[in-house]
Amino acid sequence: MAMNDPVRRCARLLLWATLAVPWIANAAWYRGNTHAHTINSDGDAAPDTVARWYREHGYQFLFITDHEYITDPAPLNAILGASERFLLLPGQEVTQWSANPLHDAAHVNNLFATQVVWPMGTPTCLGSGCGATADATVPISEMFKKNIGAILAAKGIPQINHPNYHWSVKQEDLYEVPDGCLLEVWNGIGDINNLGGTDDNGDLRPSAESLWDILLSRGKVIWAVASDDSHEYGASASARGALPGQAWIMVHAAELNSKSIEAALRHGDFYASTGVSLSDITASSKELSFNIVEEKHGASRFMTRFVGQDGKLLAEVSGIHPAYGIKGNERYVRAVIIDSNGNRAWTQPVFLDRRASFVLPR
Repeated sequence: MAMNDPVRRCARLLLWATLAVPWIANAAWYRGNTHAHTINSDGDAAPDTVARWYREHGYQFLFITDHEYITDPAPLNAILGASERFLLLPGQEVTQWSANPLHDAAHVNNLFATQVVWPMGTPTCLGSGCGATADATVPISEMFKKNIGAILAAKGIPQINHPNYHWSVKQEDLYEVPDGCLLEVWNGIGDINNLGGTDDNGDLRPSAESLWDILLSRGKVIWAVASDDSHEYGASASARGALPGQAWIMVHAAELNSKSIEAALRHGDFYASTGVSLSDITASSKELSFNIVEEKHGASRFMTRFVGQDGKLLAEVSGIHPAYGIKGNERYVRAVIIDSNGNRAWTQPVFLDRRASFVLPR
């Protein structure tokens, strides 16, 4: 989706009970992806090719997050970076496996990585960055605790990736993750099980979005991201594969630089999307509202669901100017917008129980 003028306009994003920083005047929206791979792990293109794809397709920033490898963004920024146009940022996917075949994956991105964080257990495929495998007796929750702790100690931002991948992560595995983590509520790979489901034995797994509500309802401060997890950039890429351009975040920041993007991710100053664009997001003690940016042809129709404690549906509103009147008994309120073609966007929650302001340690 190409960026258009309404999306790039400054928008008033004042989540009155959420933000730990004052409103930034003259801020702009920047489109970015927080999950991408190159030939430095299991992608099929070189870092410069990957960066060029994102720049040429309307993105303003990109984290390259290869498995157990940090791509130095400086050389790429020297070639492709441009003030207020495009920025490469460092990252890593901490690739945690388990010897337990029923719960074998607990992957976490290390955004703004300055050093590789090695997962628990025995290194696997060391040359291609395939992570490490922990003993089957180690709980998934312990893997998250150890690896996220190491990311925080290195002053990175943790992003919990594709929780329904291989159906490995159960909701209780996430109960003790620290405040301020990002959670991938939508991953662009075609078979990653974003929507959850129940098997023939009655094993119910919530959608990634519902897992977010479970954590929010337990009092956590967790921010939702949508990202590509891109691996395939060539003409032979499969339609349901790991393609770029499937999901992204729109960050509201004063400038396109590392410091401003980091501050926005730490404070939840962004929304997630697979194709719906928002502007003028506003929250007060009385109302949460925003505008939906229509494409020029005006063919799409939109339904906004306002969601609260325990994933309860608070209201459904059609049209491009949705608003929810605060009743006063909500612990939090967030919105998910779905258009008539299945594209979505997710706002961050407004916390009415004053659990934030919150900032990850620097």
